[in-house]
Amino acid sequence: MVRPIMVAVGGDSGTGKVTLCKGLRDIFGEERCIEVRLDGYFGLNRAQRHAVGITALDPRAHNFAQMEEDLWHLSRAETIEKPIYDHRRGAVASYETIEPREIVLVQGMFPLYTWALRSLFDVAVWLEPDARLKTDWTVHRDITERGYNDEQVRAEMARRRPDYERYIAPQAHFADLRACFSQSGVTFYKSNRLAPLDAAEIATPFTRMRELENDGGPFPRTVLEVDGAIDAPSVKFLEDAIWKRIGTRFAAVRPDRLGVFDDPAGEHTSPMLALTQLFVALRICLVAGQLRDASLSV
Repeated sequence: MVRPIMVAVGGDSGTGKVTLCKGLRDIFGEERCIEVRLDGYFGLNRAQRHAVGITALDPRAHNFAQMEEDLWHLSRAETIEKPIYDHRRGAVASYETIEPREIVLVQGMFPLYTWALRSLFDVAVWLEPDARLKTDWTVHRDITERGYNDEQVRAEMARRRPDYERYIAPQAHFADLRACFSQSGVTFYKSNRLAPLDAAEIATPFTRMRELENDGGPFPRTVLEVDGAIDAPSVKFLEDAIWKRIGTRFAAVRPDRLGVFDDPAGEHTSPMLALTQLFVALRICLVAGQLRDASLSV
């Protein structure tokens, strides 16, 4: 097997990592993707963390040596036995066999924390909703999936906030693509490691692309803003333009729906989320093309 494409999907708890990965699996096909959740790599369980007075966002609570070793093996197309964390019990409950596939999606709060981890990824994505959205998303998830009540979730978020600022947020600096969600839309920050998209291909009245000051990297850093008021024809134009690029670079099946998410009112679709899934998928396709071309030239 050719070595897999390693994709990091990072962000704080409740920022939409699972939802993004679900969209990527829909785009590329379950048979071609495997998702690895880093929450199994706790070195201390919940009771132990409480006993020593640290939060789940403190690096001392995590087993980075095992995390780095397992992902290193996956990046070389080798099978691993990965721990599974039970969020209701607050401890590792079992292990699962992870066999590498063409695309390995690694999602969690610490995928870019160490140099050894960062060096493994071909594409690194960071999700960063504003404070209001993150609170809404986290409260909904922890109540519906993890058995907490509203007061408990908000209290725990407040307790973790200093560690988020100290340990989690700085990792965004190492991301190739950072997606910042707000009530007014989504803004994509592209690093200097990735080639820029053709602005003409994605130009609509609701999109704005600009270059940032060159900081000596191989490519310019860019910012793409998508207005939350974007109309349906413009969304379709963007989706069609991205799918055209994906289709010529990497075989993919276009799902009936993207951007699907749940909230207290039920299941919905979000154009902002759908476009995020597609932009990330396009970046994966472009990297796949580069890796393929490099292997053919050897």
